[in-house]
Amino acid sequence: MRPWLTRTLVVVATVGACWMGAIWYWRETRRMPATEDLVVYLVLLPLLLLALLALAVWAGRKLSAAGAAKAAAAAAAAAAGAAAAHAGDGAGAAPASTATLTVLAGALRMPHGDSAAQLADAMLARKVTLSLDPVLVNDNGYPILSGRIDDLDAGGQEQAMTDWLATHHPEAVYTEEHWRALALGSDIAAQLTMELAAHPLLPDFIDAQAAGKPLPPLPALQLLALLPEEWGVTERRAGADWLRQVVVHSGWPEARTATSALAAAGQPAPGLYAQLAQRVSHGQHAGNVGAAAGGELCLVVACHSRLGADSIQAWSDQFILFDSDHPQGRIPGEGAAGLLLGDHAQATLLAIDAPVLLHAASHATRQASADGKARGDNDLLAQLATQALQGAGVPASAVAALVADSDQRTGRITELLGMATAVVPELDAASEVLSVTAACGDAGAVATVAALVLAAQQVGAGAGPALCVTNLDPFQRGAVVLASAAPPLAMADAAADTAAVANSPA
Repeated sequence: MRPWLTRTLVVVATVGACWMGAIWYWRETRRMPATEDLVVYLVLLPLLLLALLALAVWAGRKLSAAGAAKAAAAAAAAAAGAAAAHAGDGAGAAPASTATLTVLAGALRMPHGDSAAQLADAMLARKVTLSLDPVLVNDNGYPILSGRIDDLDAGGQEQAMTDWLATHHPEAVYTEEHWRALALGSDIAAQLTMELAAHPLLPDFIDAQAAGKPLPPLPALQLLALLPEEWGVTERRAGADWLRQVVVHSGWPEARTATSALAAAGQPAPGLYAQLAQRVSHGQHAGNVGAAAGGELCLVVACHSRLGADSIQAWSDQFILFDSDHPQGRIPGEGAAGLLLGDHAQATLLAIDAPVLLHAASHATRQASADGKARGDNDLLAQLATQALQGAGVPASAVAALVADSDQRTGRITELLGMATAVVPELDAASEVLSVTAACGDAGAVATVAALVLAAQQVGAGAGPALCVTNLDPFQRGAVVLASAAPPLAMADAAADTAAVANSPA
């Protein structure tokens, strides 16, 4: 409930209680109130009660704030003690700045683009206006704003999955929104799997498998399916299994394909940052092609559609649907995005000339929801961005692009721009800061993965290092740096020219 409405109701209730009590008392005692009685009971008494109530609320907030501060101080002291205790244990570990994954490929399908380059161009040109939905309306019967993909064949996806579901997951119940999401996710999974067709170890594995011979080394492909939290566990598990089938049908052997448990757990999208940090830490010790050949690839796929009557009604019931009465509401959208990740050895095997490195992510949880009144954690995103840059060994002045999954709500934009001002003040907010959800509508985890895909595209296009952050979730925050494995060509040419001039005879 809005603060002014709450205060008004409290004042009306207090004054009404005093007046009704006084009138009842005078009627029961058959007493005609004098002027001083009217002043005391109808004016002074309500004011006194309101003053006492305000004092009680103020004191309660002070006590609560003091308790929260004491708890935060205790937690900080405990964390510092733990870090000091384990400092010696980590002396021999590899530094975080050397831990990276390689982005082997990225793909997305969003309302304003079917590729990262197309979407980036549209966003940079500011041609990403959201339109009124041709199908969905609010409670008043007016069309809502949405991020809809027009040429999406949900019916074809339903026909493709009907027999498979009846055999493997007959208990799964899908709606129009599910079909739209899975149609998008299937396209992305197939597109990224086809990027692995050039893997030099794949033909020998397939031939040996067909001949029944011992299988040669081939990296395991771990499918990390980020499916919507709103789906039931059964629907998430069936969706993850279907995407695994798409991967197999697109050419990667089933024996070397596995699905992560994250798909059925319904973890929030920022959980991906923790997963990536863990994979980077685990993969930093794989230093040769032979170890990587029998190692692991990771395929991250996120898909979602909120363009259905059920989702719109749920948001309307919670008063979080964007309209004229709720300007801080959310705009529903849909889309899919994916990343194919590996280590440097896999990039070498796939002959990727200028690989994009994904450094270790920094992630944390806010103490208070960003959707609530208390917004004291707005500097957390800046702290995480600074940690990510330091861990990657990239100076803030070198960052050429900032990509976020933020939406259009004032709190999210304020937090994002505050972080940009504090950490990367050289960036132009109008041309070098991209907010995926604000441009394409809210599609949950898709925006988080799409931001990584866009950041990787910007780095691959030669723009320079990119900083990618997530602050769409009410609590989870994260930051990660993407950078080229080699200096940009222009920088290399400039360095060569400088050396030539320095070595030339006077």
